[in-house]
Amino acid sequence: MQAVSLLRDLGYSHVRHYPGGLAEWFAAEPPDISTRPSTAAAHPARSTPRPRIFSAATLSTRFVDALSERSVGVLFRWWLAIVVGCGVAFWLFALAGVPLMEGGKAIETSGLGGLVTAIYFSAVTATSIGYGDIVPAGAARLLAIAEGAAGLIIFGCVVSKFVSRRQDRLIAEIHHIAFEDRLGRLRSNLHLIRTEVHATLRMCEGSDMPPPEAIARVESVAMVFVGELHGVHDLLYRPQQTVDETVLEAILAGLVSVFREFTELLACVRVDKSVKSNLLQSNLKTMARLAREICGDCVPREFAPSLRMWMDQIQRLAEELVQI
Repeated sequence: MQAVSLLRDLGYSHVRHYPGGLAEWFAAEPPDISTRPSTAAAHPARSTPRPRIFSAATLSTRFVDALSERSVGVLFRWWLAIVVGCGVAFWLFALAGVPLMEGGKAIETSGLGGLVTAIYFSAVTATSIGYGDIVPAGAARLLAIAEGAAGLIIFGCVVSKFVSRRQDRLIAEIHHIAFEDRLGRLRSNLHLIRTEVHATLRMCEGSDMPPPEAIARVESVAMVFVGELHGVHDLLYRPQQTVDETVLEAILAGLVSVFREFTELLACVRVDKSVKSNLLQSNLKTMARLAREICGDCVPREFAPSLRMWMDQIQRLAEELVQI
């Protein structure tokens, strides 16, 4: 009965209770759906509220972004402007009868001494030192509160600038260490690949047909070699940092050496033409594609002639590798 009452509340007119449950409901004639209230009638059109262009959150975000984009020098000049401007305002207040009190007496407004005292009080207020030797009176208290808040905000921005600069320096050092470690691992991995290629070549010596374990080791070496080739490709096309040309030349020379010896190994393993490996074929295609893009005229950066020579050798060895 609760479901029936809910349907009636929604506007359905031909609704009744079925004691027999779903079986009786399916056996009965379905209600006329035309009696269902229209959506337009049940839910009258509501005017879509126009979005607020400016909100408190938007204004505060823009204000914070504007401060964060300013340099330390600009923020410091703003702080000086606030100190001098509020000091002049305190002095004008004193001339208008809203004095600054010092020792229970109003400060002297005549001459330059009153202006200097007002600027001194403004500086003490902006830095939130609050010695208490001079206190505002009347409406000047509101200006003192506003100046103190503005001084705290600007000083907070200056401190965050110094902290973020130190963090950026530490992050840059971490990235440099990680990058140097990556270059070292790349050179070490190329040396390990050469060692593995030599060991596999010894397995093929003295036999007309390569043993099955030699073919498996070639597949493993090809997978690792493709990964290191990706690393060299990224150094040339998407460098996180500028690589020293001496280090890069050593990496390219090691890559050429691995290519030559891997070509010899592949020729030894492929003596039996019936032996085909989909994994090896896929790695060789990837290897050739990456090596074709390592050439002196392909890379976006201009390198020394010696480096371009190594790149061209890698490209030629890749073409020989595909033809085996």
